[in-house]
Amino acid sequence: MPLFLVRHGETEFNVLGRFQGQNDSPLTDRGVEQARANAAAIARQITDTSDVHFVSSPLGRTLATSRLLCAAIGIPFENVQTDDRLKEMHYGAWQGMTELEIDQEYPGLWAARDANPDTFVIPGGGESYLHLTRRADDWIADTRPDWESDQVWIVVSHGGTGSVLRGRYLDMTTAELRRLARPHACVYEFHNGQIIEHVTD
Repeated sequence: MPLFLVRHGETEFNVLGRFQGQNDSPLTDRGVEQARANAAAIARQITDTSDVHFVSSPLGRTLATSRLLCAAIGIPFENVQTDDRLKEMHYGAWQGMTELEIDQEYPGLWAARDANPDTFVIPGGGESYLHLTRRADDWIADTRPDWESDQVWIVVSHGGTGSVLRGRYLDMTTAELRRLARPHACVYEFHNGQIIEHVTD
């Protein structure tokens, strides 16, 4: 059975161009509607909601999205499990900042990260893409055997983490997966080694 991956709905920081990392900001009205549209797309693909495994990043914006999905699909929110490995990349001292602010306060470091994303560790307790990839690989290795069962999976994560999950599933390099689009209004269906995109916007 398939796994459905969605990104949380749009947040206030998304609108402002601020990196949230493992901090949070509330969903916007548009973000709420995106979550509901994604739920409708998932509901069209599954006929039995009694055997759904629902897992989410434990951050506030993903749990808020999960609650909306559950309400629309008809799954008790209490059934949602959380997994720290699905959290967004930790942006360390850059959390809450825009790219321009990062460039001003940390001259040259944004370019250095772009040049070596696998190994560049964001200052102030942040992560590199290698850290995030290891988290994603670990989660996939633990859960992928269960994707082949009769149980449907719904996974709610983040823009960065979601792109890594998609990229690793398709054996992409870091450079390739960093170029993947990260829309809020899309459901990614993982099935038999392929990913089908259900655009909901």
